[in-house]
Amino acid sequence: MKHYIKLLSIGVLFFIALACKDTEKNNTNASTSNGISHDLTYTSKMTKPDKKKYYDANGNVIFEVKYKLNGFKLRTAGSQLLWKVKLDTDKIKISANEDNLNPYEIKLINSNEAKLVKDDAKLARLVYDAVSNTQTITPVNGTGSETVKGNYAPSLLIHEISEIPEIQKHILKDELVLKGF
Repeated sequence: MKHYIKLLSIGVLFFIALACKDTEKNNTNASTSNGISHDLTYTSKMTKPDKKKYYDANGNVIFEVKYKLNGFKLRTAGSQLLWKVKLDTDKIKISANEDNLNPYEIKLINSNEAKLVKDDAKLARLVYDAVSNTQTITPVNGTGSETVKGNYAPSLLIHEISEIPEIQKHILKDELVLKGF
């Protein structure tokens, strides 16, 4: 019986170590918004089973993501909350506070359509066309539609939230894609 418990303990430790392994993701995105070029070079690494850290090109921690059962939090390197993301089957709430007050919401309308709202005001709409494998994002403010090649990804609506800095938009989108959004 003692050997069984030791083997079980070793197995559990092995899986914990595996979950914390040195996984890295490199992202280099040359992005332009409003005519301003953004350097979005960063890497990410799981540091604990429920925490991922993002690093700049010099290896400095710039952000961390703390995972929760029904979402995650994007925080500064000093663990100050930037964005709380709450996931549900039919919507994603994104807020700049712990209490989810005044959140942006990405509402999943059906398997090929989503909309971005804040305070019940529609800000943008995303429609996926399976035949052409493209998504069209149409902001309500009339700035024109954007078509993106690829599978249905309502997380692309993050880019329509002007309040979020570019690099944080990319990280939030990447995390949502990993969660299936």
